[in-house]
Amino acid sequence: MNIYEALEKIIEIKPFCLRASLFVDDIKSELDSESDIEVWELLKNISSLGVKISEKSISFHPMMIWEGKRTFSIEDITDDDYEVLKKLDYEKIPLNLRVRVTDILWSLKKEYSAARVAVKSYFELFTLWFSLEKWTGSLNMIRRAICISAQIRDEDSYQKSCDYILNQVVSIDGQDEGFLSLRLLDILIFHKYKDLQTYIGIANKIISTHYDNVSKVEQSYSVIQECYMKMKKQADARKANVLLADYYVEYADKIIGVDMQGAMRAEGYLQKAVLLYRNNDNSNKAEETHRKLVSVQKEIPQLMVPFSTEVDVSGLYKSIDLNLRDLSIEESIVRLTQMIVLYKKDEMKNKVVEEYKNYPLSHLFGKNMINESGQTVFTLPPLNLDNIEADEELLNFHINQKMMEEGKIAGDMCIKYALYRIRQNHEIKREDIDFLVKDNPIIPEGRERIFGSAIYMILCGQYYEGIHILAPQIENLFRCIAKEVGGLTVTLENDGTSKEKVLSSVFDLPELVDCYDNDILYLFKALLNEQSGANIRNEIAHGIVNEANASSGVYLYFAIVVIKLLALTSVECYSILKTSDKLKNFIVPEKDAIKINSKNP
Repeated sequence: MNIYEALEKIIEIKPFCLRASLFVDDIKSELDSESDIEVWELLKNISSLGVKISEKSISFHPMMIWEGKRTFSIEDITDDDYEVLKKLDYEKIPLNLRVRVTDILWSLKKEYSAARVAVKSYFELFTLWFSLEKWTGSLNMIRRAICISAQIRDEDSYQKSCDYILNQVVSIDGQDEGFLSLRLLDILIFHKYKDLQTYIGIANKIISTHYDNVSKVEQSYSVIQECYMKMKKQADARKANVLLADYYVEYADKIIGVDMQGAMRAEGYLQKAVLLYRNNDNSNKAEETHRKLVSVQKEIPQLMVPFSTEVDVSGLYKSIDLNLRDLSIEESIVRLTQMIVLYKKDEMKNKVVEEYKNYPLSHLFGKNMINESGQTVFTLPPLNLDNIEADEELLNFHINQKMMEEGKIAGDMCIKYALYRIRQNHEIKREDIDFLVKDNPIIPEGRERIFGSAIYMILCGQYYEGIHILAPQIENLFRCIAKEVGGLTVTLENDGTSKEKVLSSVFDLPELVDCYDNDILYLFKALLNEQSGANIRNEIAHGIVNEANASSGVYLYFAIVVIKLLALTSVECYSILKTSDKLKNFIVPEKDAIKINSKNP
């Protein structure tokens, strides 16, 4: 059996049917010659490639990449392999493999004779596979036929392919239930083939026929806008965008009051409308729609269906009680700092990466951080599962988010109860805090009393007041450290005035990074100044924090992290740790100290 007979035997000319697994050993063993076996292996590898096609290009990639390994890649084809491919009798190769081989020769080696075969074969495949009912696997074939014919200036083939599509569009006349007309229009518009005004008319017909189908309507307006831009009619393109914005508002009004899902969809449409109005010189409608959006966002939290998780923390509370038993107030404060950890960036990074690898399906999508008014304050895109560390900034966003989540859990489950027990065990006085702040070298000069008052408020349960003092003071603390080590914490404006640098810039000052613990800097930056983290400093500065926020887990975690930071440089705190036998014995909670049982409505 020769190679061509073998290929006819294994390859079926259907969409998405070309793959390496077709090249079975039973057929390979029947080949006549060693040269045919070499061709067989080469074509098997080529058949394993993944292919990505756009209107103007094609790319080939390994079908799988994992843990530093991959399947066959286009780069693995040698010069000798290309010579083998050139000598093949293309007409004897099954169509779907023929277009793969000839397109590789054209795209990578500019083999003109192969390009002509590719154009003819792509068009033949398209007409063979295309139907009004099943068309998804065929459109890439006509895309390549048009693209290559344009590249090699084969006007007859180019016109033949484009006319075939145009005839299909005209005959369908926007009446198809799917998206075929729109996809065909995309191809024609990209190549600016013939009368773009005709395509605008068809797109308008699709809008009127499928007015309740948001996806079709917005894609139709996109077609209209693209046509006007190619016709250099920017004013008409802007009008099309405004009409789409009007449609979004109209559709949002219809679904707002249906249910929570309707309200959330309406929010998305109104957001799109606001941006379209703004970007197309319609500020009045933009403001009006923005007001409507804010109103809808306020309703969303009220419509959300709650679910509860029953957590038994009696075991954890028991260990906290034992750890605080018979301690002085000073020892209790030190013990409180022993109950939390200062999160390290690499440890949080490893947790994030491990979660993504162990539970990939739950991390396919990003998530929105929503405030109490239902407004999205930060959008956290998903990480790239193929290369989680490719985007360092995005990975840092996820690390910040993880730190906030861990801090919230620590605050809600452990710190809140520990503070309660300390208040039960002691009548706390302001001077009880002096051991922590007096002569503490990390506290800026003249700020000991302010820090002491803030910590006293936290210990007494006045979280709202304490947090509002503590956050700006810890910001000033890091600014002072940066100045001490030679960092420039102010800017010089063009008019000669100076301003304090934003906090995120201070944390990134090279002088501060070089001399101070980078994990502590990263943790405080995530807690104070990152929208993907707790963002405590900015929420306080904008007056967003209420009493409920201030007593929530992540705020309490932040407060105790500050106390722990001060404890690291307090001479008296070190003396207490060194001399107290009770503090040397820390009771670790049992593994089952926390029991969780989810309850859904």
